[in-house]
Amino acid sequence: MSKEENNLSEKFTVIEQMPRFPGCEHLMDQLEIKKCSNQKMLDFIYENIKYPPVAIQNNVQGVVVINFVVDKDGSINNVKVARDIGAGCGGEALRVVRKMPNWIPGHQNNKFVSVQFNLPIKFKLNADSVFSKIKQFFKLK
Repeated sequence: MSKEENNLSEKFTVIEQMPRFPGCEHLMDQLEIKKCSNQKMLDFIYENIKYPPVAIQNNVQGVVVINFVVDKDGSINNVKVARDIGAGCGGEALRVVRKMPNWIPGHQNNKFVSVQFNLPIKFKLNADSVFSKIKQFFKLK
């Protein structure tokens, strides 16, 4: 394997063109693409995440950090919890990240490369989720 091929099999953290969540390919401006892509990813996460009932019951809140790699083909791999707050939150964050669609892959020197990410996912209780659990506990309609 040549030195160049070896470098391309590495996992990068910063490259010329970072991978991005799909759905903004129609935009032309790089800043707008990044902003749109980040919003699409957040929308995906918060539409799919389910606050674990045990975390609600125990008032567990905080930030879970998920580490993953966007591979050369845009697939999400090597998904791991880097920081957990417990009560099932880490597992739920893993489930949602593993469910993500393939991303637009990143590239370096005109070649697609694998890029490592750390993604913080915030678990924060709101009055509606707490009230919902109280209703379930007391079997109210």
